[in-house]
Amino acid sequence: MITVDRRIAVIGMTCKFPNADGPGAFWRNLLDGKDSITRISGPDGVAARGLIDDPEWFDADYFGISPREARIINPQARLFLESALAALEDAGQDPQRVTGAVGVYGGGGENAYAQLLKADRAERPSESAASAASDWEIRVANGPDFLCSRVAHRLGLTGPTMTVQAACATSLVAVHAAVQGLLTGDCDLALAGGVTVRLPSGVGGSDEVGIQAPDGVLRAFDAAATGLVGGDGVGVVVLKRFADALADGDRVDAVILGTAVNNDGADRMGFTAPGVAGQAAVIERAQRVAGVTPESCTYVETHGTGTRLGDPVEIAALTQAFRRDSASESGHDGDSGDDRGNPRLGYCGIGSVKTNVGHTDAAAGVAGLIKTVLALKHGVIPPSLHFTEPNPEIDFANSPFRVVARAEDWRPAGVPRRAGVSSFSVGGTNAHVVLEQPPAAEQSPAEAEPSETSSVRGPYVLPLSAKSAAALDAVTDRLAERLRAEPGTVLADVAWTLQTGRRELPYRRIAVVRDVADAVRVLAGEDPERLVTAPRMVWPSGGAAGVAGASGESGEDKESQGDPVDFGRRWLTGAAVDWAALHRGRRPRKVALPTYPFERRLFTVERPHRPATAAPPTAPATSTALATPVAPPASAPAGEVTYDLIAKYFAEILDLPEVEPDESFFDLGGDSLIATRLVARIRETYPVELAPKELITAPTAEEFAALIEARLAPGHGRMP
Repeated sequence: MITVDRRIAVIGMTCKFPNADGPGAFWRNLLDGKDSITRISGPDGVAARGLIDDPEWFDADYFGISPREARIINPQARLFLESALAALEDAGQDPQRVTGAVGVYGGGGENAYAQLLKADRAERPSESAASAASDWEIRVANGPDFLCSRVAHRLGLTGPTMTVQAACATSLVAVHAAVQGLLTGDCDLALAGGVTVRLPSGVGGSDEVGIQAPDGVLRAFDAAATGLVGGDGVGVVVLKRFADALADGDRVDAVILGTAVNNDGADRMGFTAPGVAGQAAVIERAQRVAGVTPESCTYVETHGTGTRLGDPVEIAALTQAFRRDSASESGHDGDSGDDRGNPRLGYCGIGSVKTNVGHTDAAAGVAGLIKTVLALKHGVIPPSLHFTEPNPEIDFANSPFRVVARAEDWRPAGVPRRAGVSSFSVGGTNAHVVLEQPPAAEQSPAEAEPSETSSVRGPYVLPLSAKSAAALDAVTDRLAERLRAEPGTVLADVAWTLQTGRRELPYRRIAVVRDVADAVRVLAGEDPERLVTAPRMVWPSGGAAGVAGASGESGEDKESQGDPVDFGRRWLTGAAVDWAALHRGRRPRKVALPTYPFERRLFTVERPHRPATAAPPTAPATSTALATPVAPPASAPAGEVTYDLIAKYFAEILDLPEVEPDESFFDLGGDSLIATRLVARIRETYPVELAPKELITAPTAEEFAALIEARLAPGHGRMP
């Protein structure tokens, strides 16, 4: 009998939640039982929300997005784009070198950024960054339809791009969709997640729908629970078929065994109310797909909103699902009990990440998933906060569940660590995922036995690259800090991850090192001869990418192409390098390394009714938060075309201070919509026939000026 391996590996992830920029900080907060909610007391009670740092700051230059476009794009979409790249880097996957199609599945919450843009345009038409933006541009920059396709476009991904909208269940439904895409062969690698940023940002006023906790504290399953607290955040996981992950040497943090999605239908008290039957059914379905019995799951990350109605319904549904007849799966009858038929009690811990960071709406499911993956990886269940006395409507004493109020070592007897993650939405959409720790041989480096490469000494080549000189220094410093903190790291794995799992960017540096301690010294600049930096490179898209023998060798170290030093020089000059040749006889694995240090700037619009001359209070002197007023087009007689004027138009339409003669309109962030505006403006100045598509063949200001000059010559395309 042929069995199909339906397991999906979680090979990378990233997140940004209140007080936590990245999975490492998030895990530390969870273990410490940190409450990351911001609360402000006022005459109407306590306003509260989980807030993330700097949601309107963005590294537009990294993605080739012009400042003008960056201001118009919804901050949720910007944050999701940065997170998608960071997740791929955490997984050691360079999107330009991944074999097969990469899919993107995700969704975002509702916010008012589009309305802010339109209000700003209406109130300050002569000064607004959005004054020149059409309704269509604002829609493309803010519509949820384009959240995932923007990631695919900017990172060059060719798999399915599917925006999921399922209210609070959005991101876990996105994970389900990504798993299905992998299992059916639609893609070979998948990004899945969600993002919520409420704008205007801040704590805001009291909740109007009556489900927010009046004291600003979310007490899931507790007798004192009075409602939820909102929160902002983003989370993205990288998924791959488990068999492929093993074959490719990927890091596996956890394994998804099964997923399921359904809806309560009409079996509930109202459209916004939860239903026991639907929730129980989706949990049962996910466990059957996973091929596991309920009693083998020893932790559930619940939806856990802290509402008086939702919490009892959720525990009732869990209890029903965990006491289903499991004879067909386990080979024995009974109701998840002992061998005398008595139901087991309190063996499964539960918790809710919402007690830490708030209910992050479209990102809530992936927040719970990332928490659970980290718990599986580290073998510890973090505490669920603010639980002192059970909700009297929940019969925990006669259920399989107990709230984990303090951190617990997670070492179940006789079974692997296995967990469920639930996410339920207003509107009745339910999602559940069953996860398991990876097999012992494929655990994270902290838990696994040392690999065969750990005893092999260098030299190793550590290639580093970035979009700017400052970012390259930050990349170098971050790697040195990580290796200093984790001296037991397998350096061959670090080298392999940097060589094949990072985008190759124009500012480049290599370190040639012997071991981890030596790497820390070299990266810190203590041996300059072994830390070599190349000037910024510009080369054709096909690579120099014939320069391998330029790729300054001395007679002493000019050796074979398999020599590590010869590889460092070839790569520095932009040549294509076969890094695998350096690892013959070894089987390196991908490991978690620091992700890209984005150089963010503030891109936003003024809030309505704020004086137009006031800069945002958090903006530095170099901020581009306010638009540069665009002067009306000047007229120029035929024949007086100058490069300077065309370059000025390029800069103004892209909202840049200036452009260089050889900088491409599209590399600077231009697109078809902006090209149409640019050409229309130039035609107001020069009587010449032009079409936006001509920017494709003449994309620089210098080339386009020459094109216009040729058209202005007698008999060459002048307008009548």
